[in-house]
Amino acid sequence: MAGASHTISAMRIVCGALLAACLAFGQQPFDLLISGAKVIDGGGGSWYYADIGIRGDTIAAIGKLEGAPAKTKIDAKGMVAAPGFIDIHSHGRRGIFDVPTAENYLREGVTTIVEGPDGSSAVPLGPFLERVSKTPISINFASMVGQGSIREQVIGLADRKATPEEIEKMKALAAQAMRDGAFGLSTGLYYVPGHYTPTEEVIEIAKVVGRMGGIHISHMREEASHVVDSVRETIRIGEEGGLPTQITHHKVIGAAN
Repeated sequence: MAGASHTISAMRIVCGALLAACLAFGQQPFDLLISGAKVIDGGGGSWYYADIGIRGDTIAAIGKLEGAPAKTKIDAKGMVAAPGFIDIHSHGRRGIFDVPTAENYLREGVTTIVEGPDGSSAVPLGPFLERVSKTPISINFASMVGQGSIREQVIGLADRKATPEEIEKMKALAAQAMRDGAFGLSTGLYYVPGHYTPTEEVIEIAKVVGRMGGIHISHMREEASHVVDSVRETIRIGEEGGLPTQITHHKVIGAAN
């Protein structure tokens, strides 16, 4: 019984210390308190009213926080608080170093952009992403690697099939881009030099990216009278390349189509 009594006492001491630590943590002022917002948390459920307490760059609490101390308070009644939006099709590399604050995105609620769409990206990707990481930008920045840019690195803007040796060089560039941090492969078969690329050549590059966990986004080859053929080609690249595939800004051009 004595051993059990000592164990219970020790547990009480530990629980008491934990409770004191939790209370102390709860009494720390928030850096920012957003009150009365209609919260859409991105989890798929319905919205709900709540307060949001933030310390540093971390959401520390969500719930009824009325009266909690905070350095800055925002009355968000009548407004929505939600996770930042993601622009998965951005040409942000054109201006991110000139305007690193990217206010055009932030003012629309966009906090993450994915660069490198339409088959066009920085190649090699590593040095570019390193420069981005050293620039005090205000948004999160991700990138695809562009099939057209890879092809241009190897054979320029030539309107011809690539040789087996050239395809191997393209595959190596794609693999290096994935190691450097690319999220996947983008194709812009509507544009030069993507337009000059046979489907089979694209698939060979896609296989490399797919094996390394990447995805594929595509501005299709044709969006007018042959749009259905382009959809079939895009699906084929995804299936034979072994990677999830998204058709970018899917549309049909021309009233006759």
